[in-house]
Amino acid sequence: MSYNQLNRNERFELYRLRTFERLSFHKIALIMRRSQSTLSREWQRNLCDGHYRPDLAQCQSEVRRKAAQTAFRSASLSCLPDIEQGLRNFHSPEQIAGRLKREGKASVSYETIYKMIYANCLGLRQYLSHLRQGRSHRRRRHSEQSKRGQIPGRVGIESRPASADAKSHIGHWESDTVIGSNHRGALVTHVDKASKFLLAGLLKDKSSQQVNRVTLGLFASVPADYRQTMTFDNGKEFTNHAELSANLGVSCFFARPYHSWERGLNEHTNGPLRQFFPKGTNFKIIKQEELKKAVDLINHRPRKSLGFLTPFEVFCRCQSKTSDLE
Repeated sequence: MSYNQLNRNERFELYRLRTFERLSFHKIALIMRRSQSTLSREWQRNLCDGHYRPDLAQCQSEVRRKAAQTAFRSASLSCLPDIEQGLRNFHSPEQIAGRLKREGKASVSYETIYKMIYANCLGLRQYLSHLRQGRSHRRRRHSEQSKRGQIPGRVGIESRPASADAKSHIGHWESDTVIGSNHRGALVTHVDKASKFLLAGLLKDKSSQQVNRVTLGLFASVPADYRQTMTFDNGKEFTNHAELSANLGVSCFFARPYHSWERGLNEHTNGPLRQFFPKGTNFKIIKQEELKKAVDLINHRPRKSLGFLTPFEVFCRCQSKTSDLE
């Protein structure tokens, strides 16, 4: 069934079938190939003295459409360039709205930005594919439970320092892997809890040796002070965590089995990655440049939890302060 608004001819057809043929909305919907609820709402909202007039209904529809677009105009014209720039950079409407407010520019709610996109106000519907889910409406995300393995020398998350949960210092990382279609390649991801800064690397396979090799490369340029703890799930790819601990100076911890919320930040960050590399992606054909571009875009998105600063700004600002102290 189509969800586009009825046009003039359809309104006259609805009037004929309902008034003269006396058909039910169900039968009319089958004939017109329209949703029954769409036709019923159209009829009820345009009754005048108990009667439906298709010509009046068409005029009222045009007035409503014009009023809806006008409602966006006062809030949108002044900040449209910023909204478009944010969408082109794959920022969410909430991130765009928060950033505009932080910079003292025109105030617009993220719900308004969503409505502008869906209503194709000022041509913004072209950026629908730039939204994280790429759908015409938002849905709740449901995390999936991964298979668990036996981890030698495993230390549970209950032993992790309280400072990691406080998110007051950079250096406490949550780690995970993102698997390609039919296990064709993978990614390893590490997210800092305080700054939300993301590190990600391509894996040839999901072995612990490959995970460690890529991880050591990712953290080679990260200051020692920013390598405090790592928290993993119970996947077998993290069985050789002792090597990471010895080479990076981090303390390694593991979440409880089937408690994905204990690594909620990492689970959440894998969602934006799926925007660029959806399920079914063959990571063996993804180039490092493609991954770097996606990670850079994510690290430069303003975050509500950071006061609409970007992870890059927080991570680098704290790093520069540390350098100044030295």
